[in-house]
This record gives sequence, structure tokens and C-alpha cells, in this order.
Amino acid sequence: MMNEAGRWLARHQAVTGLALLVAMALPPLRSLLEARMSSHMLLQFPVLLLAGALLAGAIPPAVRQRLQGWNAHGMAGLVFAALVLALSMVPRLLDLVLVNPLVEAVKFAALLLCGVALRGSWRRAGLGLQAFFLGNTLPMMAVAGWLYETASVRLCNAYRLDEQVWLGQTLSWTAAGIAALWLGRITWRMSRQDPRDALAITHGALLAGAGHTQRSPDAKPGTGRPMQAVHK
Repeated sequence: MMNEAGRWLARHQAVTGLALLVAMALPPLRSLLEARMSSHMLLQFPVLLLAGALLAGAIPPAVRQRLQGWNAHGMAGLVFAALVLALSMVPRLLDLVLVNPLVEAVKFAALLLCGVALRGSWRRAGLGLQAFFLGNTLPMMAVAGWLYETASVRLCNAYRLDEQVWLGQTLSWTAAGIAALWLGRITWRMSRQDPRDALAITHGALLAGAGHTQRSPDAKPGTGRPMQAVHK
């Protein structure tokens, strides 16, 4: 159960997310951002992700708990987010959203749900799955940036070649910056942790794993308990 402060924060986050969504959807700002390739991908897309993450605070705890049953360790949410982010960098889709209102609506919904999934999955995933997610998404972003930068022709009919080159360079640097920030955060956390505590936790985990996988030589089959001697 959330306390009063938690409910207040969730309510204000949802209002902020809704305000961002409305601002992105209204024609003046939406047309302004989508007029340039860089602002379309590097401003509108992240703001929609943020709006989705903020709106996720309004999800009732019972519904959130039910959804987490399908999102063990955040794996399903991160896979969904990776797919959405991959599709959002496809040049053909950037052209389609400008001429097809249905594709535009799907883009908004997908990016909002991607923000919801990231908020509900990131902390649950732990460092290992976070590294796997970033290790797949960031190189993909860097490769897309390299393709945009080095292509000799326009990949998007709606945008100029110089905009495409600038976007490609920015995507590559953004991928490198996100990787550096995440690694720096992990390094800072590890530097503040007592090495003896980390060793104790690791040793305890190894012992727990060994206790589940090993049995004594005289253990009864199918159990972890020794067989009792039978006296005649």
C-alpha cells in the first residue's frame, strides 16, 4: 500500500505525463518537432518515453502487481522496449508517420508503452539484464547513426541529407554517452560498497547454490536428507 506522500507523488507524475503527452500531440508543437529529423527523433521520442514513464505512476497497485506477474525480472518489459526502440530508428517509419495519421497514433502509443515498460522493468532487471539490454540497444543505435551519417543518399524522403548526417552523428554520440553514464554509475556504486560485504554476499550465494545442487553420498534419492539406518 502506498502512503499519502507516495500517492501524491504518483498523482503529480501522472498529471505531468499527461501534460507532456497533450503538448506533443497538439498540432503546433508536433508539427514543429517533426519538421526536422533531429528534433523528431531526439526530442519528441524521448519526451514521449518520459510521458509514458510518468503516466505509469497512475497505474493502480493491484493492476501493477498483476502486470509484474508477466514481467519476471523485467525481461518482458525490456524486450518490448528494445523492439520499440529498434523500430523507431527505421527510416521508412519516419516517413510514414508524417503522412499516415494511423501510423502516427501507433508511434505515440508504442513510445508511451515503452516508457511504461522501462519504468516497470529497469530496477527489477538488475545489473546483469540491464547490461544485456544496453549491450544490444546502444550498439544498434550507434550502427543506425553510422548508417545515417555515411549514406550518400537520403534515407528519409521527408528530410534533407545534411539533417540526416547530423542526426547520425548525434545518435552515435548519444549511444556512447548513455553507455558512459551507466558504467560511471555502476563504478560509483561499487566504489561505495564494502568489499568484505560484497565477498560475503557472493560467498553466501555460492553456498546457497551448492546446497541446492549437491547431496551427501548417503542421501536418500529425491531428498536432501541422509538415509536413516534400518535396524533389524
